[in-house]
Amino acid sequence: MVPAFRSWRLAVAVVASLACGGGGGGGGSPTAPTPPGPGSPSTSASVAMGGGLDSYGYEVNAFAPSTVIIARNGTVTWSNPTGRMHNVTFSTAGAPANIADHGSGTNARTFATAGTFGFQCTNHSSMTGSVTVQ
Repeated sequence: MVPAFRSWRLAVAVVASLACGGGGGGGGSPTAPTPPGPGSPSTSASVAMGGGLDSYGYEVNAFAPSTVIIARNGTVTWSNPTGRMHNVTFSTAGAPANIADHGSGTNARTFATAGTFGFQCTNHSSMTGSVTVQ
C-alpha cells in the first residue's frame, strides 16, 4: 500500500507543477521586480558652512552635508550664513581653487576631473568634508 501512496503523491505534484506554469504557458510565481539602479549624479550640490547650534546654543563648526557626490563638470556652492570666518581649502591635487576666508555669502567651484576631493576649513579643525566627482 505504501508504494501506491507514493505514486499518487508524485502524480499530484506533477499535475500541480504543470498547472502552475511548469509547461511554459504562464502562470508560475511572479518574479520580484529588479530595483532601479542608482541614478546619475547631480550636476550641482550645496554645502552650508556652520551646522546650526548645539544644545547649549553655540554654533557647530561643520560643513552640512560634509560629503557630496556630483557629476563631472558639476558645481558645488558653499554658503556661509554664520557671520563667522570660514574658508574651504582643498587637500587633493586637481581640485579647483581654494575659497578664502569670508564671514558671509556664497562661493561656487566647478569640478572638471573625476575623483574624491577632500576639503577643510583651516580656521576650524572639525570642519572637513569631501566632494566625489563621478
